[in-house]
Order: sequence, then C-alpha cells, then structure tokens
Amino acid sequence: MKKLLFICIMSLLGLSMAAQNDSDTTNIRLGNKIITIVEEKDSTKIDAKLTKDVDKYSLTYWGGIDLGVNMLFTKDGSTTMPEEYDWLEMDYSRSLSWRLNLFEKKARIISDYVGIVTGVGLTWNSYGLKNNVSMETRDSSATYGILIPDTLMTYTKNKLRTSYVNIPLLLEFNTSRNEDNNFHITAGIIGGWNMNTIVKQKWEKGNEDGQLRRRNDFNVNPFTLDATARIGYKNFTLFATYGLTPLFKKNKGPEVYPMTVGLQIIPW
Repeated sequence: MKKLLFICIMSLLGLSMAAQNDSDTTNIRLGNKIITIVEEKDSTKIDAKLTKDVDKYSLTYWGGIDLGVNMLFTKDGSTTMPEEYDWLEMDYSRSLSWRLNLFEKKARIISDYVGIVTGVGLTWNSYGLKNNVSMETRDSSATYGILIPDTLMTYTKNKLRTSYVNIPLLLEFNTSRNEDNNFHITAGIIGGWNMNTIVKQKWEKGNEDGQLRRRNDFNVNPFTLDATARIGYKNFTLFATYGLTPLFKKNKGPEVYPMTVGLQIIPW
C-alpha cells in the first residue's frame, strides 16, 4: 500500500514539473518596466511593458500651455505708476501671457510625493499701454514714452511684447500618487532669456489708419529671474510669477517688476 502511494505522489510531481517545463512565466521588474519571460517547450518569449502605475509615479504639472494676465508693479509694490512713469499705465485687456512648457523632468525625493522639477518653456508676454503714447529710446540710454495728442494720431492698439526661453527649478509636493485624487503645490524660480522685443501698434489719423511693428530691445533686461508658485487639484492648475529682476535694465528705464497670474489651460 505504501509503495502504491509513493508511486502516485511521484507521478503527480512529474506531471507538475512537466507542465512547468512546457510553459513557465517569470516577471522581472526594472524601474518602471516589467519584463515577462515565458518559457515554452520549443520557444522562449520575452515581453517588456510599462508597469501599470507608471503614470502615477511620474506626476508633475509643469508641461502644458499656460494663459495669464500681466501686471507691472513699482518698487513700492503698487500698480499705480508715479508721474514719471505714467506713460506706462496698463491696459489689462491687452496684457496677456502665453507660456508653452515643452519639456519637463522630475527628480524624485520621496517617491512621487516630493520632487524637484525642471524643464524648458517658451513665454510670450504682452504689456498693453493704456495711454496714447509712443515708446521710444534715446540712443539706447533710456526708455521713455512720448504722449501723442489725439488730434494728431490715436492708437487703437499699442503694446510691448517680449519673448523668452525659460528654465524652471521647482520643488513639487503631491498628496497622492493617483492623479485622479491629487492635490499639488509647486514653488521655485524660473530663469529666462529674452529672445525678442517688439512694439506693435495700430493707429488712426482722420480717415487714415495703419500698423507699425518696431523691433528694438527697448532696454528690456536680456535675462530674468522670477519667483513662481503653482497650485491645483487633478489637472486644474493655477499659477503666479513675480519678477525678481526689473523689466528694464537698471537706470535705463522705469523700475517696474512684472507679475503674471493665470491658469494652465492644456495639461500634457
């Protein structure tokens, strides 16, 4: 009887080993990939795929398209310009900012809850001039505005536009690795290089009208440094930036500091 029982147990083990030899599966995890090795009787199949939670493990909210409104502040923190800068009064309906954040990379500190984010972005800032003035420079030594009497010419569109390449350095906090239930806060600095500065104008004079597009540096700072904060829930993100460097070069224009507030309209 014992001999018969031993033979049955060995037969079952043999069948089990044969089944494993016919088809054996091994999973190996490397970073955010799972490599599956399936060994069959006559072949071996290897398949590599992203893990199920890879998106949850790479949460960051820099990449996308931002839309905001620009403001200018004096060194005293006021949006009301002093008499010598009154030509720089803002038309906020024409003072918009577009930011295209093309690339982002995150260095994780605590899983995906805390990390350092960097990347590359492009920014177009417009500053609409409220008054009927022409923005000029005097031998590149100063930037100023000339008041144009309405009897001579009326500007229906008058704005300064600057374009930048940006590189951020941000500290990001997430409350969850699940992007459908995540509250996120980001703060840091953004460095910028001014690619282009122009003044765009549309004018009317009697029965005549026309457009002007003047390219000049207008003594705008070639490099910028902004403090920034971003806060949001899921894919809804609000942001604000404040210039740590003035808009114009020192002693070559009004000492004003740009600020932008807005929201991310298209997250990647």
